[in-house]
Amino acid sequence: MQRQRSSSSLILNSRGMITAEFIFSLILLSGLCVILFALNFTLSMAEVAQYIAFSSARAHAAGHIDQNHQIEMAQRKYASLKNNPVLASIFSSNAGSGWFLLSENLEIRGAGQTGETFSEYPTEENRVPQVGVRFDFTPRILTQRIAFLGSTTEDGENLSAKITGLLIREPTQQECWDQMKDIRRDAILDLDSRFKELGTSRNSEYEPMEDNGC
Repeated sequence: MQRQRSSSSLILNSRGMITAEFIFSLILLSGLCVILFALNFTLSMAEVAQYIAFSSARAHAAGHIDQNHQIEMAQRKYASLKNNPVLASIFSSNAGSGWFLLSENLEIRGAGQTGETFSEYPTEENRVPQVGVRFDFTPRILTQRIAFLGSTTEDGENLSAKITGLLIREPTQQECWDQMKDIRRDAILDLDSRFKELGTSRNSEYEPMEDNGC
């Protein structure tokens, strides 16, 4: 009888439960703090990645000798910013390291001679073509497993987003030369038969020249 009473008193004793609840709540709170920190830091680094896209697009948009030189300038700008000593420890091209992953290659669309645009984005007809640069931004810091909360992503896959900088590319020296040598010259000659006769008879004396508006 004495044993039965002592076991009942032990079961009815709830001392120490608040300690277990406090530990459980502390673990949940720590997990939520980790998620909020990762989310805020990701949003901040997304703005830095957007600046990298803008700077690369601006380097690509500036006029140059030909379109290949414009593409080269964009690639060099992208590589210099991504490999900057301040950002290199945060942004990485290696999938196995770094909190944030930037794609190794920069996607460049400049229309013109290549005719390439970001056509997968829906636009209305007769609008300015969508040209510029784009790369993948992968916040690996968001892929986590939090105690009592589970995984932040399905199957542990990394989240990813496209960072795009769209700037209209300036015409190159080669494009301006071709424009004035052929298209603009023929358009002027077609204005009047007298122009065409003069242009045909003195064709060897015609010399195309660039203006600041191409």
